[in-house]
Amino acid sequence: MKKTQQIGFIASIFLILSLNLSSQDLKNYFSISEISLSNTVYKLAWSSHPNAVYYKHEYLTAGEKPESFKTMVMIDVIVKDLPIKKVVDLKESELQERKKTDKVCNYQIMNNSKTGEYMIDFLMSSGKGDNLDIVEWNVYRYKSIVDSKGNPIILLFAMSKRAYGNDINTFLNGLKSNRTDWINLIGNYKLPMIELKD
Repeated sequence: MKKTQQIGFIASIFLILSLNLSSQDLKNYFSISEISLSNTVYKLAWSSHPNAVYYKHEYLTAGEKPESFKTMVMIDVIVKDLPIKKVVDLKESELQERKKTDKVCNYQIMNNSKTGEYMIDFLMSSGKGDNLDIVEWNVYRYKSIVDSKGNPIILLFAMSKRAYGNDINTFLNGLKSNRTDWINLIGNYKLPMIELKD
């Protein structure tokens, strides 16, 4: 695959990430029904398999909804033998573009040379002018692995935290002290074996 085709393919995959895809039936594509982080259980709440190579799971605690969550855990899979750095570079380009219109947007990229993993933590917001409606902080952990059948895949394990309206200032102040712990929580998590189901 030529470099331009490769980048175009990655871009098309991650464009899907930003779309609000609908799912009629909740299907467990990874055989992972729940995830436990810091004694908190997140159960599979939404899933999507929009094309042959891309799968997405979202996990929430009991009582939370995708449109108003405070904490979400995500697992995304691309079944493709791709250079992980290309995927990370695309995310960085997306964030650089967002910074042009989102004054809150900021990010940091971390590379673990021993494991070949990358992590990106980033902050973004939505709203009009100085009136913010939502602030969202994410930490994305990328790793090249093989699934249970030996297929090469790009695995994204991530956590997203949000605050809304009047809670935003408190959230941002707390982020200063909690950010490192949250990054370590995701970075040290034992990644699951992916067993794909169509």
